[in-house]
Amino acid sequence: MFGLFFSLPSTQLYEHKRLVHETMYARFHDIKKSDEFKRYEELKEYVESPRYRKDLALVRALSYATSKERLVERRWKELRKYREVKKFRKKGTHSDSEYVREYLELDAKVNSPSFLQHKAYLKNPRRHLQSDPYLKFVEYKRLAKAKSVKQFFKIRKKYALVFAEMERWNTILNEEFLDNQLSGVWDTKPYWRTLMLEQNYVSNREEHLLTDGGNINLLSGVAQIITRNEPATGVAWDEKIGFIPRDFAYTSGMLSTAHKFQMKYGRLEAKLAFPNVKNLYHVFGLGSSRNTPAISVAHYCNRRLIMGAYMADKATSLSKKIRLRSNHFYIFRLERTTKTLTWYINGKKVFDARNPTGELLYIAFASGLLGRTDDSALPAAFEVDYVTLQVLK
Repeated sequence: MFGLFFSLPSTQLYEHKRLVHETMYARFHDIKKSDEFKRYEELKEYVESPRYRKDLALVRALSYATSKERLVERRWKELRKYREVKKFRKKGTHSDSEYVREYLELDAKVNSPSFLQHKAYLKNPRRHLQSDPYLKFVEYKRLAKAKSVKQFFKIRKKYALVFAEMERWNTILNEEFLDNQLSGVWDTKPYWRTLMLEQNYVSNREEHLLTDGGNINLLSGVAQIITRNEPATGVAWDEKIGFIPRDFAYTSGMLSTAHKFQMKYGRLEAKLAFPNVKNLYHVFGLGSSRNTPAISVAHYCNRRLIMGAYMADKATSLSKKIRLRSNHFYIFRLERTTKTLTWYINGKKVFDARNPTGELLYIAFASGLLGRTDDSALPAAFEVDYVTLQVLK
């Protein structure tokens, strides 16, 4: 399991693969909704049905010898032999003869283009090739070879499992940070601030002060949490003493959905870039109104990546030394079910564990310093390109 960290898929290739899947999914449904494909499906249903075989059998069973057209023509020929009709045909006059009237009616019928055409059709031993059922069959075979129809089945065969997985999920959060200000789902302060204090605070073990949005920057669709080398005065939490005033040499920031949006089960994903700066940590995780339960989707500091779930009495985690490229984007994903937690990087599973809690948890991103650092490496920006949450349908 640990060895997987050293063969992470390329972010670019992983995103390209997903783009191909999304493009093929859109193309698949565009074809499915097209008039050409709808006509293909309509004809396919017909030619594969008993009705088609019955219709074609009826056409094959047709015969001029037993048709009503032959009866009409026989009567017409009989009338030509009648004295009144012969006289009419010779002189062109008649004295209101019933037979002449019938003859004229039938003569117009048997010499009409439609009658002659249908008569020829009935006498043609290959008449089924001109029938409506057979012409529909021919059209169906033509459409089956159409480029779009063939592409539909090719896509379905290749991507059926991918599409089935895509269709299992609904997206309920999709934050791409495209506006010039944060959307209403985000806070820039710790959960406890609004409950206990009027100002941000950090643990007394940390070297930075969290500002209320002052270290958050939105740039070209990316949210940046910037850690700066700048003096600040604020409050720290000491486990023995409690809240104490303190001077800080650094400032940083955080983003949280604590008061606006919380997650129970689903698939949480974010595209992140970490700067490699000594003692500077970056966190993508899930938190609660207490210290625990908490889940670390990705905690990166000093080239060590930590993923885990934390309860008051126990923890399950993976900690591994890994050289992620500084300021290079990676896609981190956590799938949380009632029973399991599974972590992925660029689509590759790297860790799984039992889910210790079904509690609603909020999404958080943060940066900070756990010790002195190389000031020349600052300011440094932890970047969040997007964050999404999907739930099963």
